[in-house]
Amino acid sequence: MASIRMLPALAFCAALAALAGCDRSDGTPSHAPSARAGFGDPTAPAVRDVDEAMFRTPSKNIYCALTRSAVRCDIGEKKWTLPAKAADCDFDWGNGLYLDHGAAGLTCAGDTLLNSSTETLEYGTAIRSGTVRCTSESTGLRCEDEKTTRGFTMAVARYSLF
Repeated sequence: MASIRMLPALAFCAALAALAGCDRSDGTPSHAPSARAGFGDPTAPAVRDVDEAMFRTPSKNIYCALTRSAVRCDIGEKKWTLPAKAADCDFDWGNGLYLDHGAAGLTCAGDTLLNSSTETLEYGTAIRSGTVRCTSESTGLRCEDEKTTRGFTMAVARYSLF
C-alpha cells in the first residue's frame, strides 16, 4: 500500500530529473546558478522586484518612496554638513535625497516621508522597481539607477551623490 502512495512522488522526481538537463529559451542550462534564485555570490543581497513601494530601514530613521524611475528617501536624524540652500528652494532643504531618471540630489520638499511606511527593507536585502534599486545595509542605504549608474548613499553621519 505504501508503494502506491509513493508513485505520484516518484513520478514528480523523475520529471524533475528529466528536466534538469534542459536549456532555457536563452540557451543557458536550466541548472545554471542564478542570483535571483539565491545562488551565486553569497554576499550579494536578495533582491525583490516591485512596481512601486514605500519602505523604511530597520533603524526607522530613513523612509523611502520607490517607483520605476525614481526614489526619494527622507532621513530623521542626520549629522550632515549641507551645502547652501538652493536659491530656487522655497521649502525644507536637505532632509533627504532623491534619484529621478538618473539625476541625484538633495530634496527640497514641503512634506516628509518620515513615518509613512511600516514595510522594512531588512539589512542585507534590496528592492528594485524598473531600473532603480535600493540596498539596505547596517552601514546605510544605497539607491542606484542600474541603467545610468547614478545614485546616492545615506546614513546618519554622511551622504554621497554619485
